[in-house]
Amino acid sequence: MIIHCDNRYIPAVRDYLGPDRVLCFYLYMDMMQYGAENENMDLWLCDDGGIRAVFYRYHDAIHMFSRGDWPQAEVEDFFRRHPAKVVSMSEEDARTLAPLFPGYGLELSHVITATKTMTGREDLDIRPAGREDAGAIAALMMRDATYNTVYNYDELYEQTIERLESGFGRLFVIRRDGRVIATNCTAAETEDMAVISGLVTDPAERGQGLGRAITAYTWNLVRSEGKMGLAHLACDNDNTVRLHRQMGYDFLGVRARFLKEQ
Repeated sequence: MIIHCDNRYIPAVRDYLGPDRVLCFYLYMDMMQYGAENENMDLWLCDDGGIRAVFYRYHDAIHMFSRGDWPQAEVEDFFRRHPAKVVSMSEEDARTLAPLFPGYGLELSHVITATKTMTGREDLDIRPAGREDAGAIAALMMRDATYNTVYNYDELYEQTIERLESGFGRLFVIRRDGRVIATNCTAAETEDMAVISGLVTDPAERGQGLGRAITAYTWNLVRSEGKMGLAHLACDNDNTVRLHRQMGYDFLGVRARFLKEQ
């Protein structure tokens, strides 16, 4: 049975996730930040003599976590009744549920962390972003296919403002001649974890080490604060995966994401 939950269920879900929360960090961190009684968020759990799967809706995305022992018919029915633009789950669950998502692209990504100091250019002016940077950041993100195939400018601007005002995440920018030419962020943070995401470099400014510099800055800052940094890294980019292994990142697991095609 799949139950629509209120905040009373959060401790049980937190216990179910346990150390595996690092493999579904968006689900865990959004749930801890926003709870289950927010108009843009919903929490469900599959209870079949114990928790078998957890589902969390964040705006137009649904995140699923399980250990593979869920009742297939009920879970399939759940996704038919709750369509979303983005659906995230383990690679194993995605193999089983892929027939439910015609018209979606499938992306696989490594979950990575780092326990060593990262290096990059140190001559750049990297600083925290403020509300006045939100429009420039959203416009820069719209120049990247990672974002413009899923979001529009207004959605990105709203999410940037929300992150800045809530303190749930932080944004960082590199400026040149008054323009934002690179950005990176902690997309979500808890007391002990931070999701590092949102790297975008102006296409006209690439090849100068900007992306590596602002990424190293963000990872090192999070690590200096005693938090575990976490990120997704696309599995199909062999060169990037090889570079991250050489740089000393730790690979924790693989997540799948279904993206509704435009």
